[in-house]
Amino acid sequence: MKEVNMFLQGPGLERRAVTLLATEQVPLETLVYQAVNARRDVLVDLHILVDEQGNLARQIDHEGLRYRFNGSNASWALVVS
Repeated sequence: MKEVNMFLQGPGLERRAVTLLATEQVPLETLVYQAVNARRDVLVDLHILVDEQGNLARQIDHEGLRYRFNGSNASWALVVS
C-alpha cells in the first residue's frame, strides 16, 4: 500500500506537511464556511491537523478542505498526495 501524505498550502503557495491530530463533532454553524442550504442542527466532523513544528490548524469549512492555524486569519488548503 502506498503512503498518503497531507500538506496545507497557504499564502505564497507555501506548503507544510501535516498529520491528523484529532477529530471532534461540532455544530455546523460554528464553522467559518458553511453550505448555503445546510440545516442548522447538523453536527459535522471537525479535523485538527498539526505541522512538523507543532502548530495546530483547525478545519473551517464543512468539506474539510480549508484550515486556519491558531493565531492566523489566513486560510490554508488541504493537499493530499
